[in-house]
Amino acid sequence: MTRISERYIVTINDREYDLNLIKEGDSYLIEAGGHQYNVATDNIGAGKYLFRIDNASSEIDISSDNGNLSVFLEGQELTVRVEPYSLAELRKRAGTALEGPAEKIIRAPMPGLVIRSEVGPGDKVTKGQSLVIIEAMKMENVIKSPYDGKVGRIFISSGQAVDKNDKLVELE
Repeated sequence: MTRISERYIVTINDREYDLNLIKEGDSYLIEAGGHQYNVATDNIGAGKYLFRIDNASSEIDISSDNGNLSVFLEGQELTVRVEPYSLAELRKRAGTALEGPAEKIIRAPMPGLVIRSEVGPGDKVTKGQSLVIIEAMKMENVIKSPYDGKVGRIFISSGQAVDKNDKLVELE
């Protein structure tokens, strides 16, 4: 069995992790923070995956936009960036590390119904502040600002149905 090992810098919601990914057949061993995790994945549909980490399973939705991954896991949206370790270190030394928002448009992480917008054009927002509330599968999902900024345009209104990746709010 072929064993392939690669090192990555993974940024999840602006928190950076150094991890080693070891591919063993159809599964992976991930080493991060002094811990090891056995991971297996199954593609179960367009952008949907079943992840089994050690003995726990989770279904996740993954979409890619401008080099970032948008991951919807257990009712929470995460912004994830994966970069090979050597490239991340080279960028840091050169002073060109990836920072700040890659995308100014906040998009719907899932289809649903807009309950309300919590902000308006011109409002200043802070990272983690509620922007829009969407009802999906009888649950209210709060879409939060991924960074500090100012609201540009609002693309939705209360009562409007949205599909996954529809534009919600533009941040400046």
